[in-house]
Amino acid sequence: MTIPFSNPRLVSFCDRQAPYRGTWVIYAADGHGAFAACHELDDRGEPLRVLEERRLASTMEARRFTIHLMLHGWTPEQVNGDQGYALLGS
Repeated sequence: MTIPFSNPRLVSFCDRQAPYRGTWVIYAADGHGAFAACHELDDRGEPLRVLEERRLASTMEARRFTIHLMLHGWTPEQVNGDQGYALLGS
């Protein structure tokens, strides 16, 4: 299943202990408050691969998912705009 999403990346997360694991990125998925979470892997010289996609139906669900990532060792690496900070609970 491919989830349509828009740029820019609202929040990106990396695991600094294991950077080979790729990046989780939260995108705005539509104009109705939904989001897409994509686990991306960018190997040098290879095209960007999406390893996993999740649809997050609301800001609250996206916020819960960001907390889940942080509890599992993922660190916010890049936060864009007020909407990105809202997903972190700021």
